[in-house]
Amino acid sequence: MESRSADDAETSSLRLSTDRELSDEEILRYYAARWSIECFFRQAKDQLKLDGYRVRGRRAVKRYWILVQLAYMYSMFESNSDFSDGLDLLRKRKGHSLVEFIYRAAKQNIPIDTVKKQLHVA
Repeated sequence: MESRSADDAETSSLRLSTDRELSDEEILRYYAARWSIECFFRQAKDQLKLDGYRVRGRRAVKRYWILVQLAYMYSMFESNSDFSDGLDLLRKRKGHSLVEFIYRAAKQNIPIDTVKKQLHVA
């Protein structure tokens, strides 16, 4: 652990580790290696509701994890790099296809109750 006084011109920093044998550089290397994992979990919890699942069985949890990871990877693939951009793009596409479906149904004079049933909102 290292700290500097407020009078010091350099910025203060604090590094914590349960392993007292590690140097500052080693601790920072571990943090840097883990950073992408922390970002994945934050985005998965915030945007894919990873922390909101209601399954308890081991097999069900495993399946849910796979679905979250697939959604994450698909979103990254669609945007060519950024998860949030990819997820926004996919949500917009879904909204567009919904509007197009309703428009086509209206054009074909399909009754609204039939459209609601097809959308599972009736």
